[in-house]
Amino acid sequence: MLDDIHLFIEVARRKSMSQTAKDLGLNLSTLSRRIQALETKLTEPVLQRTARGIVLTAKGEQLYASLADPVLALNNQITALNCDSNSSNTFYLLCPQNIIADLLMPALNTFIKDNPSLNFHISPSNANSQLSQQRFDLAIRIGHQQDSSYYQKRLGAIAIKLVSKKDAPQTRLILPYTQTQLPTGMLNKLTELYCDISYCFDITIARKMVEEGNGVGLLPMSEISCITDKQAFDYIELQPAFANRPIYALWHNTRQPSKTASQLITLIQSVIDQTPCLQGDIVKLG
Repeated sequence: MLDDIHLFIEVARRKSMSQTAKDLGLNLSTLSRRIQALETKLTEPVLQRTARGIVLTAKGEQLYASLADPVLALNNQITALNCDSNSSNTFYLLCPQNIIADLLMPALNTFIKDNPSLNFHISPSNANSQLSQQRFDLAIRIGHQQDSSYYQKRLGAIAIKLVSKKDAPQTRLILPYTQTQLPTGMLNKLTELYCDISYCFDITIARKMVEEGNGVGLLPMSEISCITDKQAFDYIELQPAFANRPIYALWHNTRQPSKTASQLITLIQSVIDQTPCLQGDIVKLG
């Protein structure tokens, strides 16, 4: 029954049977049978399946509120015990390359020095599409997070603006974002404004292209703050303006991150609190 309760909790976190089955490597029909078996034992339903997804019943809400944390913590401990003897001394971090290699580096250096015996793995990426297939103890992500299967904490925000070197051609746009990362309809608006668009899916490389005067760049303040000669650049206003992109810390299994993850989150938060461009502020140019 404990295994069935764990499956119910995973479904409740994701609000989706199909996503839960996919993430846990189960057949959807098997997952459905396990949930039905739990409901039979409890003599009442815990989930309601609607056109919009999964909704918890009153019994389901009670069950989740009472058991989610202890069951997930127990499952996490069992997983740790099944790993090799070095696993408890290993920490996996996912973080965008452009901010971990620059603005957040002081937090990372302090964390490593404070944990000299920790085997530390860093994956410098902001891709969310394969998040469920990657091992991590903590993930730092930029942008709104749609996956409710992970616990998350908002740490800060990054403003985005069009920026150009004063003598650069104004007909080319350097774009480091995919269409899914832009507000609805924004890519169509940009293609109307610029004759040529150079797609560069590395923000740091995009910033260096802008610094060389190769065109107008759509850049976050975390990169604009790295421009050396800021007097040589100007912002280009666009209506409606781009919304700030939030910075999140993500983890799984329990509502509170592990002690080690909490330590790194605190260090990162401290850096963000002292860095205006990671709080949604606009870097001064020109």
